[in-house]
Amino acid sequence: MRLITEGWRCREQRRRGLTILGVIALLLALGFATERHTASAALAETGPRHGGIYRHPLFNNPESLDPAQATSIYAGSVIHQVFDGLVQVDGKLGLRPALARFWQASQDGRVWTFQLRPGVRFHHGRELTADDVVYSFTRLLEPRNRSPSFRLFMRVQGADAFRAGTADHVAGFEVLDPYTLRITLSEPYALFIHHLVMTAAKIVPRDEVERLGEVFGQHPVGTGPFRLVRWEPDATIVLEAYPDHFRRRPYLDQLHFRIFPRSKLKAALAAFEQGELEETQLPVQVRQRLLNEPHYRVVRQPLLATLFLLLDTQPGPLHHPQVRQAINYAINREAINGTLRQGYSRTASGILPFGMPGYNFDLHGYPYDPEHARRLLAEAGYPNGQGLGPLELWTSVESDIAKAEHTAVKRALEQLGLTVQLRTASSWTQYKREIIGKRPGGIYRYAWYADFADPYNFLYTLFHSTSPGNYTNYANPQVDRLLDQAQRELDQRKRLALYRQAESLIMEDAPTVNLVYYAMERLFQPYVRGIEVQALGEHFTPMHPVWLDR
Repeated sequence: MRLITEGWRCREQRRRGLTILGVIALLLALGFATERHTASAALAETGPRHGGIYRHPLFNNPESLDPAQATSIYAGSVIHQVFDGLVQVDGKLGLRPALARFWQASQDGRVWTFQLRPGVRFHHGRELTADDVVYSFTRLLEPRNRSPSFRLFMRVQGADAFRAGTADHVAGFEVLDPYTLRITLSEPYALFIHHLVMTAAKIVPRDEVERLGEVFGQHPVGTGPFRLVRWEPDATIVLEAYPDHFRRRPYLDQLHFRIFPRSKLKAALAAFEQGELEETQLPVQVRQRLLNEPHYRVVRQPLLATLFLLLDTQPGPLHHPQVRQAINYAINREAINGTLRQGYSRTASGILPFGMPGYNFDLHGYPYDPEHARRLLAEAGYPNGQGLGPLELWTSVESDIAKAEHTAVKRALEQLGLTVQLRTASSWTQYKREIIGKRPGGIYRYAWYADFADPYNFLYTLFHSTSPGNYTNYANPQVDRLLDQAQRELDQRKRLALYRQAESLIMEDAPTVNLVYYAMERLFQPYVRGIEVQALGEHFTPMHPVWLDR
């Protein structure tokens, strides 16, 4: 057995950490990640202080605050403050203990034993035990709950029998004593420990979930540094400091998530400039003005996130690979990024974002070549777009940059003779439930932020034929085999080589148009202290160290 504690990581994790740090250093050397007046600047002489309300913009309503049901970054932003998991990720993308004080893994990576912190209490006062952990994970696998994240634990021994109804419990989940649990996998799985940092793997109290039933997602109870006070859809989610958190009481008294539905960045910026928010995104249209504003703090951080146009491959106008390739060649992504985003995000050359382990520097994507696009359409049987049904370009946001990008894409495809209709969903919830992945001929604007720093989280989640996150309805048996093999491979170099093969095949099949690798640019009020930005995105930002130096 090997022991993993605050100061130790297994050999494979250390290699991963060095790889990530090297890439981040490369990003800095290339000038891609720069920072001015960082929000984690030197503390005032008085040091951190308690008190105050931090108002944070949220650019869509969460679908649920139940970890088992949430799938969006909007939900994740709140859930990561209300709940804790067994492990957490730090600012350098390394794994650290959270509810688990330490854990042990067998040499073959199949048996994991976790020792919990004693004395951790849920917001309603009861102490957390190993039974709550097993209940939380089993709950994801329970078919009646219809959790979109059930696959996180399908490699646990006995998960198949439990899902099939032939067993009343998951054999691989064992409570050894109130503070110790053991998880046994049915096969070696390289990424198991990384799954435990994900939103769905947060720990819930069994008694409260069973008492509240389906409304637990509106009245969540966790062990996190903040607890829910109220949730007003389309308005505000109010959290207050939890004084008995196992780390310490947060410095802030309250954390308010002010909701701006459908990514209304202008409204959020106006609220920020009026002193009604402590932070906001930096809109492109006013970027230069605000970059030169010495009063605000600006943080720039490259993210492990890619903005896509997902092309629905189910039978319909986009079923033919050459049609999808033609669409890729027809869009001048460099020009769109340079003009509309002023080049602050990196134009995507592949699926995996710049900075992700396994990023393929030899993958150059689809250059702008409208003549080649026309030839591909003709070869597919649609010369000048004739005979190809109308395409629908969908989004759930109303930001100016999204509108401008979609107008540019529409114009480029119409120059091929294609008919493109711009569509906007009424809400993020409608987009996820009724539109994305359900429209033959659909093109969907979709950004994916990594849950952890491994290609699995992009390639398997978005493109394996059995994944619920496969909104393109893409299916390639060879890609499935490579992704399945990569999950079992414990040697990181071999695993990354398998992912590169899979990404190349997916790129050739073209189920996406890869637009940009996101970079975060955020404005902070000058009195904000203690912010720790992460490459995984703002929804992973820990808020318990944040304080206000007014």
